[in-house]
Amino acid sequence: MKKYLVIGVLLVASLQMFGQKSSVNVQLNSGMTRFYGESAEATEIINYNLEKEDGYTNNPYGSKFGLSYGASVGYTRTSRTNIRFGLDVGYEVLRSKISIDGVWLHGGMIDETVPAEGWTYMNLNFMNIYPRVGYEFASFDKIITLDFGVDYGYCLKATEKGYAETTTREFETERDRTTIRTDFRPRVQIGIARNRIGAYFGYSVGVVNYKSAFVGGSFRAYTNVVRVGVNFKLYQ
Repeated sequence: MKKYLVIGVLLVASLQMFGQKSSVNVQLNSGMTRFYGESAEATEIINYNLEKEDGYTNNPYGSKFGLSYGASVGYTRTSRTNIRFGLDVGYEVLRSKISIDGVWLHGGMIDETVPAEGWTYMNLNFMNIYPRVGYEFASFDKIITLDFGVDYGYCLKATEKGYAETTTREFETERDRTTIRTDFRPRVQIGIARNRIGAYFGYSVGVVNYKSAFVGGSFRAYTNVVRVGVNFKLYQ
């Protein structure tokens, strides 16, 4: 019992020596997401079964950026030497985009590909944890921060939502596309704050292959995320 008490006292003392201040922020972000790798494409077609009135995008992993959004809560501990350690926990929807230039119609006596215009979004719903370390720069009445870390994202679901229009009708798709549960993305982030209000810009590159379970060829698709956000400091 005494051993644990001593360890606890030493731990608290070390934190007080190490940490000069701590803060909690609420953050809202928007941004853009796309896929990169051999399997990421800019255009694709929709496969549509006329008998079942059901279809899907041949390859929904788009190399075009789609609008993303999220919210998080962050805790930061800053030392007397301005070194920062922090952790952000939040929820976000990452969306990539691929253009549709055709629809393959099949079923019954029909088997043809017709020109079309449209798009497919891959919607990735994540619970996200972002442990980080960085440095804080003081500039007049503003604080500039630079952080490095890794996004640990748990995929709640991944859904394809597509739309295409031909000269005769419209087509829509919605299909579960969950292939992974955990995504890891090294992330760099720069921020600026004044008083309790701040803004930040972040860039992440995924290292988990969303098509690792596919066979019969070389399949690679990884996430690429750009974030722009605002934060409000609850206390310091």
